[in-house]
Amino acid sequence: MTKYLFVLTSSPKDFFCEQTLVAIASLRVHNPGAFVTLLTDDKTAATLVGPRAALKEAVNELKVLTLDEKFTPMLRSRYLKTVMRNVIDGDFLYMDSDIAIVGDLSIPAEWTGDIYAVLDFHTNLHKAINRKKILNNAKMLGFSPILNDEIFNGGVMYAKDSPTAREFFKTWHELWLYCVSKNFPYDMASLAEANFKFNYITQKASGEWNCQMAYAKKFIPNGKVFHFFGSRIIDTCGRKVPEGMNLFLPKILRKNFYTDLKNIPVRVNADKSITINEYYDDVIAHAKEAFLYQTKHAGKLGADIIRSYAFAKSLGFVYKRMPFVLPLLSLIGKIL
Repeated sequence: MTKYLFVLTSSPKDFFCEQTLVAIASLRVHNPGAFVTLLTDDKTAATLVGPRAALKEAVNELKVLTLDEKFTPMLRSRYLKTVMRNVIDGDFLYMDSDIAIVGDLSIPAEWTGDIYAVLDFHTNLHKAINRKKILNNAKMLGFSPILNDEIFNGGVMYAKDSPTAREFFKTWHELWLYCVSKNFPYDMASLAEANFKFNYITQKASGEWNCQMAYAKKFIPNGKVFHFFGSRIIDTCGRKVPEGMNLFLPKILRKNFYTDLKNIPVRVNADKSITINEYYDDVIAHAKEAFLYQTKHAGKLGADIIRSYAFAKSLGFVYKRMPFVLPLLSLIGKIL
């Protein structure tokens, strides 16, 4: 049995708990009966009360680690992620929380290796837009120059419960701790170095398993996991979002979709499926259609632009500082 694993570090001040709940709800729509595991830290676990307690009900297995109380939320999150293979038993598919599951996540029979992931940006390193940054970080840390031209995105990872996979994660964690000592608390460089030390053990999964939305146009139609990244969730500043904006801003990418959930009753059914209300249930069940709608009406190039970080940043600025532009965008959305 494969477990579907999420890692959570959160407080009532953020919306990571609600994001994780939405991700799990989408998983259960398309994968009824999935065994879901939540790995969290002691500080976060103490806050899973009241409405936030629904998250504990929604999972099949809850694992809580006691961490150094001085750790920042970022350090807690990366700590949990780099140790997850060695504190969770059984094969698992780990997924970040800024996702929507939109397809069947049954593990392919041909995945006989220890670790699988999707290439970062869906491309080899020499074509990646952040190539220089990655190589400079590796050089600064004294790491390998990534000789196999592959960098994997850690947002979706399959890990077999094998001695090799456990050793790999042990090394990843140790390398991450080294990065922290160098005031570099991020986990991608240490993941790449662990992969180097294990003779590039990570095997390439098809892009459908981690559709990084701005770069995944050829994978989206048959996508399984849509990874839209937290940086693309837009704060609409309390403004009403007209239907014409659905083209530019799918409902699942609106910050209030998560923050409003703090005050909405959530029902976890006997089969662990999640019911919120008609609006939420519909958005969660039809996340793929919302992104396919972009391609249909804006074309492949237009959809790429709409899904980009630059567009998301600009749209966030418009909502915050230039709301007078919104009626024009909405009109364009209606016309398209």
